[in-house]
Amino acid sequence: MTIKSTKSASRGFPPATTNSSTSLSWFAATTLLGAFLVFQVQPVISKCVLPWFGGTPAVWTTCMLFFQVLLFVGYLYAHLLRTLFRPLIQGCIHISLLGIAAIALPIEPSDAWKPLGTESPTMHLLWMLCVHVGLPYFVLSSTGPLVQAWLSYRDNSDRVYRLYTLSNAGSLAALLSYPFLVDPLLSVSNQSLVWSLMFCLFALVQGVVAVGLFRIPVPKDNSEPTCSPLRNSHRVAASGWKVKWSWLALPTLASTMLLVVTNHICQNVAVIPFLWILPLSLYLLSFIICFDSPLWYKPKWTASATLVAICFIPLVNILPGRMQLITEVSSYIVMLLGVCMLCHGEVARLKPDSSKLTQYYMLVSGGGAVGGFTVAIICPLVLQTNFELPLSLAVVSGMAFVIFFACRSWNSPDYDWSVAHRLRYAALTVIAAPLIAMAFASHDELIASERNFFGVLQVLKDERGMRLIHGSTIHGMQLNGPLDAEPTTYYGKQSGVGLVLLANQRKNRNLNIGVVGLGCGVLATYGRTTDHMHMIEINPAVITIANTHFSFLRDSNAKITTLVGDGRLVLERMEKEEFDVLVLDAFSSDAIPAHLLTREAFHLYKKRLGKDGVLAVHLSNNHLNLVPLVHRLSQDAKLGSRVIRSLGDRQRGTHAATWAVIMRPDHPLWKEAELEQAIPPEKMELETAPLWTDQRHNLVSVLKLW
Repeated sequence: MTIKSTKSASRGFPPATTNSSTSLSWFAATTLLGAFLVFQVQPVISKCVLPWFGGTPAVWTTCMLFFQVLLFVGYLYAHLLRTLFRPLIQGCIHISLLGIAAIALPIEPSDAWKPLGTESPTMHLLWMLCVHVGLPYFVLSSTGPLVQAWLSYRDNSDRVYRLYTLSNAGSLAALLSYPFLVDPLLSVSNQSLVWSLMFCLFALVQGVVAVGLFRIPVPKDNSEPTCSPLRNSHRVAASGWKVKWSWLALPTLASTMLLVVTNHICQNVAVIPFLWILPLSLYLLSFIICFDSPLWYKPKWTASATLVAICFIPLVNILPGRMQLITEVSSYIVMLLGVCMLCHGEVARLKPDSSKLTQYYMLVSGGGAVGGFTVAIICPLVLQTNFELPLSLAVVSGMAFVIFFACRSWNSPDYDWSVAHRLRYAALTVIAAPLIAMAFASHDELIASERNFFGVLQVLKDERGMRLIHGSTIHGMQLNGPLDAEPTTYYGKQSGVGLVLLANQRKNRNLNIGVVGLGCGVLATYGRTTDHMHMIEINPAVITIANTHFSFLRDSNAKITTLVGDGRLVLERMEKEEFDVLVLDAFSSDAIPAHLLTREAFHLYKKRLGKDGVLAVHLSNNHLNLVPLVHRLSQDAKLGSRVIRSLGDRQRGTHAATWAVIMRPDHPLWKEAELEQAIPPEKMELETAPLWTDQRHNLVSVLKLW
């Protein structure tokens, strides 16, 4: 299909001929491929670096911040390139950047970038992304507005905005294909390699489009082509600062809600891999719907659905078991889609003519960057709790309330803002409701709260004692009174780790014990004066809280050594240590560091165990079934494995727990009475279990569906 413009001649541009114009298919291919690579690189690079930072959801948030800021820079580059240079120079500059970006490939960081534990995780991650992904992503991020701007030289009608819909469709395809197609089929290194090869293909395709600019002459009156005044008069009139402010503010709110909801679902509801992708997919879907056609945007229906979803959120606690998870996730997802539809629907309704296209996209992307910066940088520095969630809910509740009553039609965005003005006090009440609900959400006394890159830690106190909370996970509890030195939660004397430690202590006078995952230090209660316990913890705030608000560490009889850093990276550096017992306690509901459950990791653990060493792995998890995986990894490492499931005792503060005990198949400890209840793996369980490696591991393979 060939594009011609008869209007461009009247503005100083001669009409494009069939032989001189670039086919629309090249514009479409560039847009689609560029958008696919933009959003495919995010999970690819995140998976490369996720193991080095403990698997925390903050890695995803920080990566999102980097990509949103760079997206804005790319859009700014597109705006300046279009504004300051004639087409020939634009083509030369961009072709040069494409070539330089291709030289910077591949994107996978080397082991030299592994953190030591002493640096700022946020700054280290951002710098690493800048070095390895910065230039290729910068070039890709400018594709959408730049290609549309180049197309407007030939066709300055509303059809140029359809490429934006195509761009978001390509982005959505990249996100949805990753967990179900790319990740299961390709290793981490191959993902990086395939992405790099596809970037080279993209550079060739966009290079063809850029070369087409060489045949576009300079306009005689140095003016840009514009849309027909009759066709777009309503947009030309609506180009004041209030409209431009809306181009920035509304995407800011949508981006903020995207990251806030993603953080909440991953840290407080369930860390399920698909839930990292789902919110961003809905975010992109709202762009596709709103920019495809104005007929899709119905603000009154959207606002009502958003308000209903918000009302369901506080009701989840009265529902039984699994219904809580389904209802809460569904409510947040519907609410997020509604907010994004309202924000992006209004942005699409206020889009300008093609002469302001690059400025428009620059401000829209700027809003996304502001939202990402607010959630990833400002909130952790300013707020000690996840207060941004109720605050954001308050803002979007008020916005949805105002839009619902101001919109006069169920089928079109026809507003009477005087109605909203009359209901301003009711709107203030709606805004205050989420904040009031948060104030009365918990009856426990908050003793302390710490927030950093790894999330929010809270010390809560009730009549039984104090407990350490991270998201929805309890990381230990200390009882009041005479039981204050008793092991609690998942570490009671009847738990798998308790039985292993007690059995080893009867046989060995001196134990060298390694613990990956400190919590509040409950395992220190097992320490004797002849024991040496190495506590490895990635989050410095956990160490501070364990020493300040709990007495397990300081009251322990054992010698305690605290080490900061990712468990696997620290163990790799402890080449001279041989542990009698090595405890892995890093698989809770708030973060699953998959790199600790790979073939290479288990061979490392085997090296760090002494001749009669025992590995104890904590596998309690509401959403992932890690037992078959650990059995398979143990078998691969030529070790025997059994599972111990213990019941909780409320009086002693213990919870139901699942532990895997791993040691040599002929280890004498298997014959001890404490391990009689240990359950060996079944043959079918081993045959169907996945075998993760550093290059291939997919959390979907261990997901509990029910």
